[in-house]
Amino acid sequence: MKATLLALALLTAGASQAYAQAPAVSAQAPTPRTFVTQHSGVFNGQTVHYLATVGETVLKDKDGVPTISFMTTAYVRDGAKGQAERPVIFLFNGGPSSASSWLHMGAFGPKRITVPQDVGAPVPKPYALQHNPYTVLDVADLVFIDPAETGFTRVLPGGKRADFYTAYGDAKSVAGFVEAWIKANGREASPKYVLGESYGTIRAALMASELAKTMPLDGVVLMGQATNMIETSQRASNVMAYAANLPALAAIAAYHGRADMGGKSMAAFIDAAYGYGMGEYLSALAKGADLSQADRQQVAERLQAMTGISADYYLTNRLVITKVAFATELLKDRGLMLATYDARYTGPAPKAGERPVDPFAKVGDMVAPLLSEHLTQNLTVTLPMSEYRPFAPDTRGWLYNPTSGAGGPFNDYDYPAMIGDAFAANPKFRLMVGTGIYDLTTTVGPARYLAAQGYFPTDRVSQKTYEGGHMAYTNEAALEAFTSDVRAFVTPRP
Repeated sequence: MKATLLALALLTAGASQAYAQAPAVSAQAPTPRTFVTQHSGVFNGQTVHYLATVGETVLKDKDGVPTISFMTTAYVRDGAKGQAERPVIFLFNGGPSSASSWLHMGAFGPKRITVPQDVGAPVPKPYALQHNPYTVLDVADLVFIDPAETGFTRVLPGGKRADFYTAYGDAKSVAGFVEAWIKANGREASPKYVLGESYGTIRAALMASELAKTMPLDGVVLMGQATNMIETSQRASNVMAYAANLPALAAIAAYHGRADMGGKSMAAFIDAAYGYGMGEYLSALAKGADLSQADRQQVAERLQAMTGISADYYLTNRLVITKVAFATELLKDRGLMLATYDARYTGPAPKAGERPVDPFAKVGDMVAPLLSEHLTQNLTVTLPMSEYRPFAPDTRGWLYNPTSGAGGPFNDYDYPAMIGDAFAANPKFRLMVGTGIYDLTTTVGPARYLAAQGYFPTDRVSQKTYEGGHMAYTNEAALEAFTSDVRAFVTPRP
């Protein structure tokens, strides 16, 4: 599960010997460390002057003992009219637990990685940064958060990793940072938004509930949502999970020319797959052995047309296929496997005994070195990049409390209900859910199912889909659409 919810186990440390003599990250952090630089750029057609602050925020426990030192990166528009009421978006990736590198360098930062738009093209070296005209700095300030033990954020001697390596402890600490940042910067009057990706959507749900008690949010954006993991994952006995995930398999098969779309657009084809999946297909799976042979054959043939996987496979495997198996089965005849993070990408299928390499890795490899370049050269950070952690160490014991135990998020805990607390606390609170249609990890069907369950007021929830994978914004058209949707989401309504 951790592999599928990481904001990619593809990042490398990106350490640079040039910064080996820079001051080390302090375990005590007695004096907050801050790196402030001035910049300007053209975003959404506007020239924006802004301050970039890589800064430290130390949180203390109820006894006043420092427990954690957050190092975060904030971009704040300089000289904006009504600055104190300007929206602020707090952003983080998944894991558990990873740094905010992907959202920072892939989507919302003022500089971004240059991803070849041809998914079959090699990624040229040396890697290059480019200006990001799509960032939403024209309408909102941005704070990228690296949670406990990721990036330069560290648990201090007065704290314990175990206190932060739980779903609730992690969320509570990040919520505490949000409160501290808002107060330190005099932004109490600003509309406050949280944008979480992948596992970060579970963090966002728990944070929304936590902040509802003291500093209610105005909105949450879930990108690649994982809050209803019971449906998103595929346990052998969970028929709903297979039904809900069918639209993703259909979309991916259609992209690779293996599905019969019947002349429909991709959006209409996904709608049809969802309708069939949550209707006739779900009913057939629920009947199990009671389904007649004739009906079983009919369902298998319909699935073959929709997903490109043979009817014989479905008949042999109780009319289901896991997402993992789908990645290796769809193009097996060509000796190829699909990337699970973005199934547009393909690579050689591993031979017996070989460890599979996700074909999307060539894109992920860009993030760490370019983040290092951006922090050190553009933002004048003198901390050694060898100490920047893409992922927190030793998270195998992460507890998904309050369920705890080995079941983790697969246990029946109602994370979506935590977002309900935010709706109750603020009558203007809204939720946006975005999904890449070619994502094989957190898929489009469960996101749609989440919104359909009556947890939230329908007029305050928006569903968005993008032509891409888990990090759909690597597709520039999807990046433009995603940031435009977020810009509209946080722009005050008349």
